[in-house]
Amino acid sequence: MQPASMAELDAGDSAMTAAGADWQTVSLPHARPRAPWPHRVPGAADRAEVQWYRIHIPATAFTTQRLRLYAPRWQATGTLAVYVNGQRAWQSRGDRAWNNFNHPLWVDLGGLLAPGKDAWIYLRMANQANTGGALSSMWIGSAAELLPSWRWRTFLQTALPTYWRGSFLLLGFFALGVAVWLRLTRGQHTGLEPAGGARPFVLFFCMGVAQAVAALLFLVDDAGLDMSFAWFAWMTLVGMVTVPVCAFHFLGLVQNRPRPRLGRALVVYWVVVVVATLPYWWVDHPGVLGLQRLAVLPPALAQIYAAVANAWRERSRANVMLAAWGPVSLAMAWHDLRMQSYKVDMEGIYLTPYVNLGLLTLFVYVAFTHYTRALAVAARSRAVLADQLAAQERELLQAHERLRVAEREQTLLNERQRLMSEMHDGVGSSLMSALRQVELGRTPIDIAQVLRECIDDLKIAIDSLESTDADLLALLGALRFRLGPRLTGAGIALRWRMTDLPPLPWLDAQSALHVLRILQEVLTNIVKHSDATEITVTTAAAQAAQGGPSALSAQAGFIGQSGQAAGEGLGEIGVRVCVHDNGRPFMPPPPEVPLPGRRGVANIRNRVAVLGAQCAWQPLSGGTSFVLWLPLSRRGAD
Repeated sequence: MQPASMAELDAGDSAMTAAGADWQTVSLPHARPRAPWPHRVPGAADRAEVQWYRIHIPATAFTTQRLRLYAPRWQATGTLAVYVNGQRAWQSRGDRAWNNFNHPLWVDLGGLLAPGKDAWIYLRMANQANTGGALSSMWIGSAAELLPSWRWRTFLQTALPTYWRGSFLLLGFFALGVAVWLRLTRGQHTGLEPAGGARPFVLFFCMGVAQAVAALLFLVDDAGLDMSFAWFAWMTLVGMVTVPVCAFHFLGLVQNRPRPRLGRALVVYWVVVVVATLPYWWVDHPGVLGLQRLAVLPPALAQIYAAVANAWRERSRANVMLAAWGPVSLAMAWHDLRMQSYKVDMEGIYLTPYVNLGLLTLFVYVAFTHYTRALAVAARSRAVLADQLAAQERELLQAHERLRVAEREQTLLNERQRLMSEMHDGVGSSLMSALRQVELGRTPIDIAQVLRECIDDLKIAIDSLESTDADLLALLGALRFRLGPRLTGAGIALRWRMTDLPPLPWLDAQSALHVLRILQEVLTNIVKHSDATEITVTTAAAQAAQGGPSALSAQAGFIGQSGQAAGEGLGEIGVRVCVHDNGRPFMPPPPEVPLPGRRGVANIRNRVAVLGAQCAWQPLSGGTSFVLWLPLSRRGAD
């Protein structure tokens, strides 16, 4: 603790106050060299080396009471006190590092100077033995004159590194949050993710915290910190060593060029330095402190090597800048080491706080360039994929168009073949049979009747091509329109009892023709063979008969009498068409019994099988009922 006034000086300083004290004139800045190997001497706290400086200010040198004392820097492993006219105006606090050596000296002299009288300013610097000390040049003047210089020096030495350090510390915590998010959502990423996953973000967080701790050595203010200098020096040293070790691994992950062996060796080296520099081993040997700072050199060289090697392989702007920063940072550290040893002007700026800040800035730039490059690669990949997708889409459209053309041609071909088959088997067969009978003169034939039947066949084949939208009633209406005049001409009354029916999705042109041919054959047989005078056609929703044609025949008699659906719960849901006449009863033989020369019933049964439907004839006392049951969904063979 410095004395409160020069009147309280102890015996050790009494020689300075003597009238005949031997004062030497020195020029500022002034430095006392350090001992090559300073060591701790027992009782050194009681025998500190004290250096006094005094400045004489004539009364005519100041015209205002708002005077300030300004010095860019003072440096010592101890404390400093400023006395004005024998009264203490300012003193530093703490020991060794807690002397705010990097903060410019700014002392208010107002109220301590007597108007019209000369003033004496004394500076008392107390140091540990053999550790030297230094004092920069000093200015005394008005606050308005000295304030810009003081503010600019404060900004460069402490404020700018503080702001920069705080910014990167926030970035470090942000990186830590990103790392935690990547770990929690691991395996769920499908977009861009940096090489190494969450590890680069964790390393950047460690670098941000380590550089903040290391920079404390230059940022401690007049209040100091509540801890011993030994542990503070160890903490800042660990921070200095941690930055290049983490930077080495960070570069390996970001630039995708890890060096596992050297990386493991650096981790082992970091552990050795942390343990070997604990205050327990060197507190009695303060000279070791300067050597401890050299522990940062091996990991720094390893980091520089990695940066230069990566820049040599990939000569991008970011890599070249990062590689160039390595030698620059070594030169900056050498500059600070010479300032600490008083080999160069101590009024310069310590550059070590800017080394890690510049390094982290370049790391951010490297990560940003890699990220933008990844975005560009992803954009190009998306463009290539889009082009490939567009080409495949065009190929698919062309293939689809070809398939549509082929399908349309195949449909037309199938339809043409079907019509040709129907013309050949229907109209052609009837005409050929009539022609042969006429040519052979075997039996008389009604040519007009044959022609009418052929015309009906042709019209029905054409009607089957019309779209009915799966509507059976519309199809039956077309059949009534075609065959109604013929039945009326034959003296047969045609009655229709239609009810709403569900749609039949499978009722295409081919199936519609089968249904029309079945009902045409039934009506033609009634006209030719039954001598009926009345035909009733009814429709209803019904279920399939599980007992086959016999069960359907049993239902047919009831339908023919009442016109209502029966047999609920018998089987699959479908629709039923019933044709009832009042002519002679007719019952065809079972399907297994052949009918030579009579193909009408066989054709009906074949078409019913193709549709997956059921049919049955039921002879009644007053005629015959024919029932055709059609399923709602196709279940028969093609």
